[in-house]
Amino acid sequence: MLVLVLFLLTQCVAVIITRIEVPALVEVGTESVILDCEYSFSGELSPGHGLVMKWFFNGSANLVYQWIPPMRPQVIGLLKGKVDMDFRISNEPLQEYRAIKILRPTSDLSGNYTCVVSTFMEEDKQTRSMLVYSSGKSFHFIQEKKYVFLVTLICVAEDLYPKPVMNILSQGKPLVQAVTEMRMNSWGLYTVETQAVVHDDDVASPWEEFVCTLSLPPANYTANRTTIYYPGLMPTAYVAAEVEKPQERLANENKSHTSAPSMIFKLYSILKIIQYCFDYT
Repeated sequence: MLVLVLFLLTQCVAVIITRIEVPALVEVGTESVILDCEYSFSGELSPGHGLVMKWFFNGSANLVYQWIPPMRPQVIGLLKGKVDMDFRISNEPLQEYRAIKILRPTSDLSGNYTCVVSTFMEEDKQTRSMLVYSSGKSFHFIQEKKYVFLVTLICVAEDLYPKPVMNILSQGKPLVQAVTEMRMNSWGLYTVETQAVVHDDDVASPWEEFVCTLSLPPANYTANRTTIYYPGLMPTAYVAAEVEKPQERLANENKSHTSAPSMIFKLYSILKIIQYCFDYT
């Protein structure tokens, strides 16, 4: 018995996770991401060290990756078929396959990732979260005019994740009459549509600019579409979709530009105002 105890004590080497890297935000369409878990030992490991390295997804019940040196790593469950099995983060035999290289991550991979490293009688673990967001494949803001004095503003965006927030603004304030509908497809992606009916009497100037804002709050993502409405126009099927390129940003990023189509539309707007003034006089 004493011999067994002494043997176990010689095998008991502490393991400590020194760094864990899991990207907090990843956009759908990204080629690959790397989840890394760097660790160190309190002493030298013997040949029968018992080192086991594991990654779990959303709790200890969902093992997705396991590596027991010197064998090749195993991918299990959610990540099966989505990992580069030849990727090595290090040339050291006890570190080489500690990281996961996920190929073309999708929104269903959003969640908490826990790295667990253990030897005989010792274990350490750390958890980080990753959000794989989708800014959508389409985002449109149009006008539908079926009656002389009414216009329906319609804003639609598809294939979004996580749950989006959409508003139609007039002079920087949300329209209180706007109604939003949302639905989710079998892939867990959202489609959102917001409609608002505006009466010509509520438009105080010869024209008014309306802005549709789309945001994914957890991802710090926003995008806008703009349309100009001229009261008094005759009914038509669909009038004036987006008149400017979308203004999109992520946190800590500010971009500005003036496009040729935008300048042309501004000139068109000035001519319409001049025409309106002559008609009024």
